[in-house]
Amino acid sequence: MKMALIAMSGLRAYNEELTRLGLTLPGFVERNKVIASLPSLGLLTLAGMTPADIELGYFEIENLAGFDGLPDDYDVVAISSFSAQIKDAYVLADRFRSAGVRVILGGLHVTARPDEALQHADSIIIGEGEPSWPQLVADLKRGQLQDRYDSRAIPFDLADAPMPRYDLLEQEAYNRLTVQTQRGCPFDCEFCASSIRLSPLFRVKPVEKIIAEIRSIKEIWPKPFIEFADDNTFANKKHAKQLVRALIPEDIRWFTESDISFAHDNELLALMRDSGCAQVLIGLENTTREGLNGVEQKSNWKAKQLDYYFEAIQKIQGYGISVNGCFVLGLDGTGPESFRQVLDFVKTGYKNRDDYSMKRRGNYARCLM
Repeated sequence: MKMALIAMSGLRAYNEELTRLGLTLPGFVERNKVIASLPSLGLLTLAGMTPADIELGYFEIENLAGFDGLPDDYDVVAISSFSAQIKDAYVLADRFRSAGVRVILGGLHVTARPDEALQHADSIIIGEGEPSWPQLVADLKRGQLQDRYDSRAIPFDLADAPMPRYDLLEQEAYNRLTVQTQRGCPFDCEFCASSIRLSPLFRVKPVEKIIAEIRSIKEIWPKPFIEFADDNTFANKKHAKQLVRALIPEDIRWFTESDISFAHDNELLALMRDSGCAQVLIGLENTTREGLNGVEQKSNWKAKQLDYYFEAIQKIQGYGISVNGCFVLGLDGTGPESFRQVLDFVKTGYKNRDDYSMKRRGNYARCLM
């Protein structure tokens, strides 16, 4: 049996109509290139759970206009897509099904809209893929594929996570590789579409497993740039410190995403610097109390951090780690003025960075907000 794993990834931020209208934001093209270079860790992880008697191929499709079909005949295709490209994923799925190829769909959008997705698939996975994949593959071999596999009530322990099949990737196609160190988040932000939509449980992966994955990558890419595909890497500070200590001898550069709380921890910041952290994306969300109020629904934690924003950003960058500030426009309690408020906040942060950096380390830290 031959199975194609297809990631609808590529330039997910690209929109032909907006580009035609003149959307040329600074860094837009560069960010697209970074997004385009990230493989689908979800599909590679499922590949690591797939029996050796199933021949696998991994493919990425940026847009259907440049897609001429798979290079060989496949019996089944598994497609993963975000909402931004789900329409293309459905078109592709319909093409395969009309040609007699069985189609499996999964991902965040499929979990959110299962009935819609099932109109374009022979089978769908709802929730996390790992709990359902062994049964799905067994049913597929028996010719008894079910139309739905629902993992939402089945907890998955990341200690049991398989080694992703990084060997399926073309070496020259990527400028960074993804590794997951944890899944979920202890916070409950109203707008968030992270893995908590697949499963509400917050879990960490054993550090030794993470290091094994990094070393597997290094067998193919000796000097990799790693992106930790986490919702909130430093939510568990004990685990985070164990991880970054273990990263120090691995000689890698890395990027991740977090809330701003790690800026309070000088020991963690120093370990991040020493282990090769280049940049952290932080969900700042908004620059006003009105915008932040109620965003984090458990304890309103993010609204309580607003007064600490500038100090935290300057402190992080004082350790030589750049900050990629992430904002949400259109939050409840905000209006059109929020565009200018965010811009002013970024300009102020950029202006203040040099004085703080000179005072702390005698050099300049770069702000990439």
